[in-house]
Amino acid sequence: MPLRRQSGRVNETDSLGLVRRSPDRQGLERAPEIEYAVCDGVAMELEIPMENAYLEVYKAEGQITFGTGLNHRFIHGAQAIVQYDRDPKLWTTPLLYLAGFRFDEIWSVFGMFGSRAEVGGSAPNKTIEVLSNISLFAVVTDRTVAGIETYLGQAIGGNTELLVMPQLHYEIDRYWMIQAGIGARISTGFTLHEAGFRIIREF
Repeated sequence: MPLRRQSGRVNETDSLGLVRRSPDRQGLERAPEIEYAVCDGVAMELEIPMENAYLEVYKAEGQITFGTGLNHRFIHGAQAIVQYDRDPKLWTTPLLYLAGFRFDEIWSVFGMFGSRAEVGGSAPNKTIEVLSNISLFAVVTDRTVAGIETYLGQAIGGNTELLVMPQLHYEIDRYWMIQAGIGARISTGFTLHEAGFRIIREF
């Protein structure tokens, strides 16, 4: 959620939202999702990004783990996403390579690298973006992890967006975890401060 209503003064679309081309309703953006491990190393996800009560996108994801290395300190895989934006009617296909590395018992890093292409639908001037998401984590206690997440998106021939968000992850018990962060999203022309949180339930 934005900490200021600055985004509405940029243009009529939610250029910094979960769904870039959707109308900016100046509300709380949320994205409930469920993930199911089909087998070891293969998972499927369904996600429904919303702003207030309005359903903006239908989103399906699949990911696979290639394996581990360096005495299980390195892990990598890939993720493919298909999403349909309701307003405007638009198909988008992000493809990502995922990699994580644990330096020691405290420090670890995780990265996602790839692209996002608008491949079909009613919107003119379809774009392709190059994406990079790198997060550094440190174990603080048995239940608490501190981290800083960075996200860089570059539309080919268009705008650049950078997100920097320090955050805390707290494991409540075996089944529940909460994550929260506050940071800044910097785009061409202005900066938007925002906060985010995630609640995770494992079954």
